[in-house]
Amino acid sequence: MKKRTWIFAGFLAGLIFFIASWIGGTNFLMGGTIHSGDLIDQYISFFAYFQHTLLHDFSSISFSFSNGLGGNTAGNWGYYLLSPFNLIALLFPTKFLPQALYIIILLKVMVASASFCWMSKKLHHLADPWAISLAVAYALSSYVITYIGNLMWLDAIAFLPLLVVFVTQLSKGHFSFPYILLLAITIVANYYTAFMVCLFLVGFFIYQSYLNYSNWKNLLRNSLYFSIASLTAGALAAFSIAPTAFNLLENKLNYSLASPNISFFHVWQELPATMLFYTRSWQLPLLFVGTITLILTISFFFNRSIPIKVRLASLLFSLFTASGLLNGKLYILWHASQPPQLFPYRFVFLITFIMVFFASYQLANHNSKADLKISTACFLFFLAFYFFRSRKLLFLNAAACFLALLIALISLALVILYYTKKINPWIPAAFLILEMFLSATIFWNNIKQPSTNITNYTAQTQTFINQLPKTAKDQRLAKSFLLNNDRGESYTFNYRGAEVFSSNNDPKISDFYSLLGLPGTGYFYFYSTSTQLTDALFDIKTFISTTRLTDSAVGFKNYGLRDDLKINKIWYKDKYNTAYQCNTFPLAFAGYKANNLQLAIKQPLENQTKVLNALTGSKQVYFSKPISAQITSTNLVVKKDKNQLNYQSKKATLSTLTFTYKAKPNSVGYIVLDNNLMGYADYTSAASSLTINNHTFRSMPVTYQPIGVYVPKSGKVTLKIKLKKEISKGSLLNPELYLLNKQALNKTISYAQNNRLKLSKWTNNQIEGIVNIKQGQSLITTIPYTSGWKAFSDGKPVKIVKALNRFIALDLPKGKHKVTLKHTMPGLKLGIIVSFIGLIALVFEYLIIKKSLFK
Repeated sequence: MKKRTWIFAGFLAGLIFFIASWIGGTNFLMGGTIHSGDLIDQYISFFAYFQHTLLHDFSSISFSFSNGLGGNTAGNWGYYLLSPFNLIALLFPTKFLPQALYIIILLKVMVASASFCWMSKKLHHLADPWAISLAVAYALSSYVITYIGNLMWLDAIAFLPLLVVFVTQLSKGHFSFPYILLLAITIVANYYTAFMVCLFLVGFFIYQSYLNYSNWKNLLRNSLYFSIASLTAGALAAFSIAPTAFNLLENKLNYSLASPNISFFHVWQELPATMLFYTRSWQLPLLFVGTITLILTISFFFNRSIPIKVRLASLLFSLFTASGLLNGKLYILWHASQPPQLFPYRFVFLITFIMVFFASYQLANHNSKADLKISTACFLFFLAFYFFRSRKLLFLNAAACFLALLIALISLALVILYYTKKINPWIPAAFLILEMFLSATIFWNNIKQPSTNITNYTAQTQTFINQLPKTAKDQRLAKSFLLNNDRGESYTFNYRGAEVFSSNNDPKISDFYSLLGLPGTGYFYFYSTSTQLTDALFDIKTFISTTRLTDSAVGFKNYGLRDDLKINKIWYKDKYNTAYQCNTFPLAFAGYKANNLQLAIKQPLENQTKVLNALTGSKQVYFSKPISAQITSTNLVVKKDKNQLNYQSKKATLSTLTFTYKAKPNSVGYIVLDNNLMGYADYTSAASSLTINNHTFRSMPVTYQPIGVYVPKSGKVTLKIKLKKEISKGSLLNPELYLLNKQALNKTISYAQNNRLKLSKWTNNQIEGIVNIKQGQSLITTIPYTSGWKAFSDGKPVKIVKALNRFIALDLPKGKHKVTLKHTMPGLKLGIIVSFIGLIALVFEYLIIKKSLFK
């Protein structure tokens, strides 16, 4: 172990992580589920796409029709999928992806521990007990334990200690080629955390250069080496950075995200609680790396064995690293100029690193008893502040405070006994390791939820989709159910989809969905409250509905009835699921661009009518006049004000609103509901339940949404809304029933089909076909407009324009044309060229710097 201590540290951290996650119910290998980040809601489907692209269909590497209605995938590669650890996922079948991702996370934790141990031995010559225990503390920090589901952030944590060693060498005038390669890998693995690491490394280089300063000549030379090495690493990573940047400029960087409403004064008062055992909040910086680590970090700044120059420089560097906790502008800067959503303070893994780094530095330098007394006094003051202030701000219970206080006092006693040479270093080191194990186990037990059987769901759903005839899957497909709110299941099951959840999503499509009554905002769009008009518009040839109820299995959501499809033809059905055949527009047809169309926010069915008619030049009426309901209620006083219903409960018990409609038997239609009745989860809805003819349904509280209904032989449709007990009063849009004029819709669809682009080829990156254009028409598609597409008509380049200000269209002259659309990843060619230049530069640097200057 003396020669390979870092290997032992890595395996020990992995073993602790494995056991703690098993006990806490977050170990996929032992039947658990990681309910952290967006792993089960988003990332598993991305990795299914990763598998399919690299093993089966390389055409989807730049653009995929599984990415919502279709989208550039560069941002997803740069943010989620390019870690070298991800290659492990290629060894597993899709249904076992949860297990594969758990192994990837486990390996990153092990590498983080091993790399920190190696760093502490290399820079501080730390004894084995402390090198191992601090490495485990770093790898199992509260940041890692809380955010393990965001596995793409863990590469930076794993590689950071090694990068610090190499930067230290550069600050001393030793050119480091491993630094270049590892920094390039870090950037490729995840550009977001790499930005934070690069900013940190600049500060760390300045810090180390000051400590190692000898003369200006050496400082300028070392700075030049650091700059050259860093720029070379950036150039090597350009094949990833350039396409990602192009994609972000087109999508994510166009979002207008709200700046954080953070009281940093209160954050600093609450920080002591985040640094002690057990106390942890998702809304505060996650800074726990062990109580002994904290004591040692405090001791470092009072250790007179360490020169005052070093301690003052370390304090300034600490303030630089923690500057994102000082004000909003610095906070946003550390997050790459984009305010984070849901998971705040993402950069604080850097603060936890310097805490463990200074603890390691402290252990490598002996201090006097006077220093120990000052450190002890400071830590006791820290505890007092926690006990009398922080715990009150966070409403911590007595048990949590007692446990934190007990472990703090034991940790302090062990440090004092160690520094007075009364105990072996393995005793406090072992206690630190035990504390990290207990912290992870208790935290995961506190958030433990029922395990989701992703493997069985994936296998069963894939089996059903495989049973569909080939023609049912040659266009877009959608379904009324999903698992864990994963709107990327088109990736998982490899079909052309109509919904997506990605931080690189095009917001223009989300906004358009919302106008049509489909949930869509910012990072996602959802095809839950669809109609036969949206099916037609977006080329949804197959829609799969289910009779399984929400939560009939853990994590299962049946979000839409789609009873308006009951009289459609059926492709295939089994005990629970039915695949309906839909009559739709083609992917592309000769029509009209409709770029000046005005759509109103609260009129989804009118908007759908306008869109279909504008694209086809039709004047059809697709819906009947609204049918009002007979309204009854329990425990409510209801008053109608124009098209609004105002209600107030009589007493604090369950209240219900019932709407009864009389309509043509065996017809289909839609009831438009107020968005505040829809609930993505129970706490986001005013209603505790929603039923139509005793069938429950749900969606998201994003926009006014039409719910598909079937009118039975009785001609009676009943909508029942049960309000939550705590809802005493409110208002909602008066829900009215609109019957579908199927004959009018079929006429418009026939027009589009008769003018279709007759496809001869449709892959993710190329579309070919023949179309006949009439005077004044354009070729219209529902492929989202994005850079990277090139169009050719009869072999000649054609400028790409927009339809509905969002989709690809081509202005073609009258007549018959052979059309080709090809997609290449924007910025990829430029990135490869820059990476090649970086590789050449690396070779020259080796020949010139390594051989000439360091003989």
